[in-house]
Amino acid sequence: RADRIMPTNQRYVETSVYLQPVAAKCTVVPLGIDLSRFAAAEPSKVDAIRKAHGQPLLVFVGRLRYYKGLEYLIRAMANIPARLLVIGTGPMAKPWKALTAELGLTKKIIFLGDVDDADLPAYHYASQIFVLPSSQRSEAYGVSMLEGMACGLPAVSTELGTGTSYVNQHGVTGLVVPPADADALAAAINRLLADEALRAQYGAAARERAWGHF
Repeated sequence: RADRIMPTNQRYVETSVYLQPVAAKCTVVPLGIDLSRFAAAEPSKVDAIRKAHGQPLLVFVGRLRYYKGLEYLIRAMANIPARLLVIGTGPMAKPWKALTAELGLTKKIIFLGDVDDADLPAYHYASQIFVLPSSQRSEAYGVSMLEGMACGLPAVSTELGTGTSYVNQHGVTGLVVPPADADALAAAINRLLADEALRAQYGAAARERAWGHF
């Protein structure tokens, strides 16, 4: 009954069984956020994070809910020569921590819980790659990934037919892999870890896209 519907991206219109019949009434209005606090980070905070956790670092930020697909990234970490910082809390924290322990990865995967907003940019600047391993269409956009990209991080995300692949463009700002696929996540992350020049290229494009479009 609405006169106008405002989805956040065109991909969702094209792939949603609910929006397709009313596509003529849809006008895309992308989500935008104040990126100013991600323009830089205090060097002392960045150094402290790197000293505490080592290098290289991957970072995930988000509510720990079923659709985030973190279990696939946890399994992928067995074959990735890096440490993963998990920032956020939620109902899946306990089972995902248990899976981490079961796989013997507690030294490679660090659950930091919620961190202060003022400290969040430093975690991005201390890291090499932002990873959003979401496995369900409930992940409609990926604002946390956009924040990481604003800090110059290349992204690894999944193809859900939603806005995540509008935010992170495959082969431009990062890599996009199939959802629920630990091997694909590991391959993409390892490709970026092994190629500093490619990380820099994607990271610069990610920062430009975040600041130019969002």
